Amino acid sequence: MKSLFVRGVGFVLFLSLMMGACTATREQEIEGDVNEFRSWVNAQTNKLEERTEEDWKNTKADFQRRTEELDQKQERFSDKLKSDYQQIKEDFKARERERDRLSNRNERLDQWERDLLGQYANGASISAGNIQMAYSTFLENVRARHRTWEKDDWEMAELVLEELNQRKEAFDGMADEAEVRIKAMQMEFAALKAGEAPQEE
Repeated sequence: MKSLFVRGVGFVLFLSLMMGACTATREQEIEGDVNEFRSWVNAQTNKLEERTEEDWKNTKADFQRRTEELDQKQERFSDKLKSDYQQIKEDFKARERERDRLSNRNERLDQWERDLLGQYANGASISAGNIQMAYSTFLENVRARHRTWEKDDWEMAELVLEELNQRKEAFDGMADEAEVRIKAMQMEFAALKAGEAPQEE
């Protein structure tokens, strides 16, 4: 009789240990799922400015699918894991808002380049032979429009000029005369931006 009792106690202990092990394993699996989700979010939100619209659209769809799957498991999350999971989702949403701002700014910059550079808005159309004309077109449009500009408008115009300056740097061996005239136009833009009248040469 005593032997049966001992065996019974042993069996109960064995079941308890097995159930505890299974519970620990499930918790580890769930924690692993959340950690994998965190790694995925970090990877997807790195270098947002380099992501294409189509690529980012696919990422948002993938985020939706992943969160729907994890949301169904939340009742098995510990309090800490729930908090971590919510923070990861909030981090993604914050980066999504940042991506939207970048996208809107890039769209605005494209429009400003078309407005201020005209036919030279397409970088492929600019060469060492016409880069000076591109600056002239830019400055003529700035002169015609700047009186109604606010701070944000000047910032966009400055971004257009920075793009133009970067294109210019790709050309080697430009004529000294062109370099001087371009420098003068850059200085006039800076003077206009500062609210000063351009210097007469």
